[in-house]
Amino acid sequence: MKLPIYLILITTLLSSCEKFFEFEQEVDFGQKNTEEKYVIQSVIQTGYPAYAFVTKSEPYFSAVSPNNLENMFITDAKITITDSEGQSVELVNINEIPSFGTLDSIAQIFPGFYIEWPISNLISIDESEINFNNGPYNTIARNGKEFQLSAVINQDTLFGRTIIPHEHLIDSLWFEIDEFAPRENLGNFWFHYSDPDTMGNTIMIEHKRLAHTKEVFWGDNPPEGTEPNTYYVKQVQDPLFAKALWGSVRNDFEGLNGTSFDTYFQRGTISPLINSSFDEVIFEQEENGYFKSGQSIKGHKINVYPDTVLVRLSQIDYNSYLFWRSVDFQASSNGNPFAEPINIQSNIENGYGVFYGQAAVYYKLIAKEDTTYFERYFPGITEIL
Repeated sequence: MKLPIYLILITTLLSSCEKFFEFEQEVDFGQKNTEEKYVIQSVIQTGYPAYAFVTKSEPYFSAVSPNNLENMFITDAKITITDSEGQSVELVNINEIPSFGTLDSIAQIFPGFYIEWPISNLISIDESEINFNNGPYNTIARNGKEFQLSAVINQDTLFGRTIIPHEHLIDSLWFEIDEFAPRENLGNFWFHYSDPDTMGNTIMIEHKRLAHTKEVFWGDNPPEGTEPNTYYVKQVQDPLFAKALWGSVRNDFEGLNGTSFDTYFQRGTISPLINSSFDEVIFEQEENGYFKSGQSIKGHKINVYPDTVLVRLSQIDYNSYLFWRSVDFQASSNGNPFAEPINIQSNIENGYGVFYGQAAVYYKLIAKEDTTYFERYFPGITEIL
């Protein structure tokens, strides 16, 4: 019989959420050790620095703990991205970069993180000078070009290829309360989309809450200076992007090629490991899958502000779509022993993982009704890292 033997940590930052993937291979039930391989998740998007995560695979039956998670990361890889014209850039490990705000927190969680650097090439330009085809920063990425990744790790070399398609704008976006949600201030974002009349277009939907109100109950042992058994409200930001819940990648919207229509997406979760540190809010469990509009919490004189959400809608190539679709299928099976085994569609040679390009368009939205958004948004690096 087939059993999954590798539990792979592949984290996304600019473009995705942290997930654990299982790769299948014929193995003996009693097998404890397996051949160690490397896992890469790398993203290149127009106008922003390319990045990559590098980890080691772990045996399926290994216990997942903070210690072995830290040991999984590779910090001495040599990663190069080259475009179809021969121009190349080497990614730099985060530990070699001087202190730079948001990157400090990333280093604590993901020491195997690499990014296109130096910062002198990534200085934001005046908004009036933004090149809509190249984006706000001077990077190697360009729409419509092919790219190759090579990663030298110890004696192994891993390869990947991808294409950044051409970007496609959304007509409009808005927020609607979901009448079936467990609370009356929860809902989803909708958008009107005109699908191109050519086949093979795939959109990826991701989001990151830039501002999210959390209510914390301190209990009997509150921090110094705080009354016990009291509530505290704070505004926080999601540490990473998350993929939309159920259907984060859609290829020609499953039969709607060349048509215009309204559709919506639900809020996905980043990761159980990340959420355990960031989601201490009361009622957070009820909020799963929803964005929150502004409303006072019943029983408390506390104002809850609406979520401010950065939405990323990207065109990706077909091989990248196959990868993320297989990840979606794997997540939806949720460990069901009766589900059909899923083989993750890796496009990395001599290893596991994915290298994919994004023609990304950003929108900054507030979760309140009766407001429609039309204008794209160009976030700064600190908003997407």
